[in-house]
Amino acid sequence: MTGQPRPVSTRSEKVWRAARFAVGEFNNALSQQPFTYKILNVTSAKVQVVAGVNYIIEVQLGRVCKSSLLQKCHGKSHPKELLCTFTVTEIPWEGKRFVYRRICKP
Repeated sequence: MTGQPRPVSTRSEKVWRAARFAVGEFNNALSQQPFTYKILNVTSAKVQVVAGVNYIIEVQLGRVCKSSLLQKCHGKSHPKELLCTFTVTEIPWEGKRFVYRRICKP
């Protein structure tokens, strides 16, 4: 049944799979930077059934320097931690998954 987002456990494997996918896509967009971000914590999660499934996930991220670019990594131009809300849409019967929305703040 479609409807409003409903809270789900932040420990759910489906939530973590969606979170890892979203952070992977986020890091791909930063591929020219001397760092990536890793998940420190999934702070909240909701699921919404639409024409597929939306996972609305709030994630705390920490910056990790790429080992080959350590000297360039320690600037202050990017925050060491971010709080991001990702909406990941999965359409399982089509084998599709994509990040529909991303909002991050320090």
